[in-house]
Amino acid sequence: MQEFEPMRTVEDERRVLRRWLWTAVAACLLLLAAVIPAPFVIERPGPTVDVLGDVELEDGETQPVIEVRGAPASDGEGSLRLLTVSVAGSPQHPRSWLSLVPALIDPSQQVLPVDEVFPSGTTEEQRDAANTVLMDDSQAKAAAAAFRYLGEDVPERIEVAAVIDPGPSVGALLEGDVIVQAGGAPVAGYAELRERIVASGAGKPLELVVERDGAEVETAVTPVVPDGGSEPMLGTTVASEYELPRKVDFSLGDIGGPSAGLVFSLGVVELMTPGSLFDGVQASGTGTIASSGEVGPIGGLEQKMWAASRAGGGLFLMPIGNCADLPERIPDGLEVAPVATLEEAVAAVEAVAEGRSPSGVERCTAG
Repeated sequence: MQEFEPMRTVEDERRVLRRWLWTAVAACLLLLAAVIPAPFVIERPGPTVDVLGDVELEDGETQPVIEVRGAPASDGEGSLRLLTVSVAGSPQHPRSWLSLVPALIDPSQQVLPVDEVFPSGTTEEQRDAANTVLMDDSQAKAAAAAFRYLGEDVPERIEVAAVIDPGPSVGALLEGDVIVQAGGAPVAGYAELRERIVASGAGKPLELVVERDGAEVETAVTPVVPDGGSEPMLGTTVASEYELPRKVDFSLGDIGGPSAGLVFSLGVVELMTPGSLFDGVQASGTGTIASSGEVGPIGGLEQKMWAASRAGGGLFLMPIGNCADLPERIPDGLEVAPVATLEEAVAAVEAVAEGRSPSGVERCTAG
């Protein structure tokens, strides 16, 4: 018996046509989403480095991440991981809209406007160069903070790195000047200089003595409060140079930025501690460091927490200034310890080494 296909009606034909049209539209939208650049970048957990261990060099040789000349031999078996955040996308190499989708559903990743990571007009090369300068500065401050914590004297020189034009220091200070006195008294460091500037106030000349070309020169600058600022400034960029009691070498390769300062300081303290501070302690951390030992906030906290969790967890040291950035879900395996100073960070490590619990996230909610 011969079989016949059922006759399709006009409505059937329209239904098929609509289906094909919607499929074609969806395919076109998907294609566009895959090729149209988005004004966003993706932050995700980056590599971690044990600063108490070794790093492999380009020639295949290895050397310590931190080396303190003449430090006592350490026999500890702990670890202290430096945490990083990787950025996918840039003004020169933008991400597509489609590539953002996985980051929207992955709690370890964050989508940010490109201008938050690359200020307008900043290239990848310029950002990398700035991060290299910040890394060098953080290493110097970290070493100074560590030796000062250990009771060593660390003299500091404040050098004018740049004079902002226009600004109040134009004609009064020159690049390369070393500020030795402010307000009629010697200046021992940057923190003391800031105190003198604030105490002087805006609109009143601040008497300065600088070393210039081997001679002391008297000058004066009238601090001003910049637009959007709250404190008077000299209108300069200054750099601190520290006379360390021992030579400290850091080897890290391409990692940049200031947020490893706390970890570097702890690493130097560990190397200078007879026996071991990190006796069996598995730790990681993040935070800027001042030469006085104060720990400052950083960016990408949640991504660094995921990096620490994936590296094995353990004690996680973070700046107390980042308490507002703690995620609702803390990645598995982390014992979080917010700290305000290098001293508090050392105390947290000592607590874990002794089998005690350090002060935890309850510090973030304490009045």
